[in-house]
Amino acid sequence: MQTHLERIRAALAATDLDGWLIYDFQGLNPHARTLLGLPAGVHLTRRFFVWVPREGTPSLIHHRIEGGTWRTLAAGAELTFLPYSAHTELDAHLKALLDGRRAALEYSPGGAVPYVSRVDAGTLERLRAAGLTPESSADLLQGFQVWDDADLEAHRRAVAVLMQAKDDAFQLMHERLRAGAPVSELEVQTLIERQIEAAGMQSGHPANVSFGRNAADPHYEPGEGKNAVLELGQCVLIDLWCQEPGRPYADVTWVGHAGAPGEEYRTAWTAVAGARDVGLALLRERPEGLQGWEVDRAARAVIDAAGLGEHFTHRLGHNLGVQIHGSGANLDDLETHDTRTVLPGQAVTIEPGVYPMERGYGIRSEINVLMTPQGPLLTTPVQAAPFVLGEGEWTAVRAAGLGEAP
Repeated sequence: MQTHLERIRAALAATDLDGWLIYDFQGLNPHARTLLGLPAGVHLTRRFFVWVPREGTPSLIHHRIEGGTWRTLAAGAELTFLPYSAHTELDAHLKALLDGRRAALEYSPGGAVPYVSRVDAGTLERLRAAGLTPESSADLLQGFQVWDDADLEAHRRAVAVLMQAKDDAFQLMHERLRAGAPVSELEVQTLIERQIEAAGMQSGHPANVSFGRNAADPHYEPGEGKNAVLELGQCVLIDLWCQEPGRPYADVTWVGHAGAPGEEYRTAWTAVAGARDVGLALLRERPEGLQGWEVDRAARAVIDAAGLGEHFTHRLGHNLGVQIHGSGANLDDLETHDTRTVLPGQAVTIEPGVYPMERGYGIRSEINVLMTPQGPLLTTPVQAAPFVLGEGEWTAVRAAGLGEAP
């Protein structure tokens, strides 16, 4: 734990805060266990507070019943142990440590960034009563979301698995259409999941495979009672993801069409791909100091200009890490106004989409980008055009979708 405490203190050095108060009760604040390096599955049943001052010795407020557990967890760490049994003891410890202090806390004013807002309202009231002025730890947490070289290599391996599974899934649909044979959403989903599992990866949840109007539901899931069979003239949307255990995810979305798409679909694709490309271009133009909402706004303007803005119903992209929806900056000026800076060492998805249910289709294009000191690194292939399924040879269909010569 000592290494983790030192890293927290190093992050505080660049601020004017008095310290960082890390609180958890039965997993309400998952950041606490990450920040402190607590092992998965550790048995803690009582609330605890770790006070890391910018200067001085950190303190741990813990229940006496878990004193032995904490002595083991914090073995070798420079730490003052402050046990309590009664709630009055707890309040006295909080008052002694926090009165008159300004401190980072996993809290977001107004719940603006829910990925950070983990301390419950009642505990926040208690801390304010102890004299604490809370400040959001949102920006500080960003420094604990960075990838290392091993993370990038693991992510690239996950990307390779997804690209092969994606190709095989679209090829299956293409060949079935050419043969006049049926193919269902669940059949395609099963193929993808088997390939992910065979590669030693994990997804946590089956891929989203949707045909026709089902693609207008951004998080549609085929299942019992909803398992469409692909018909000529329908669109296809596949959102798939996986990770090596304990390493960052890869997360992509690709689309196709059974037979040549009409003008409306092609126009919508152009808007979606254009928004994606504008988002990536802005990250390249301003690799330092760019806030998440700015990327969303720039990309969203492209879809608005195409008259499809009402159908772009989610943020542009999310932080990508060991959790598929990580806790770093999101590319978001819709669901939230994310003012966090997209920092080097963090990865994001860029995934604009439009979902006009009444028109019977949905389109999304998703890529992954890792910010580095040299600028954004695109880690996934970029779809150039929807796969036109059921016509010609698969090699030519695939090449056209990737913008390559057949």
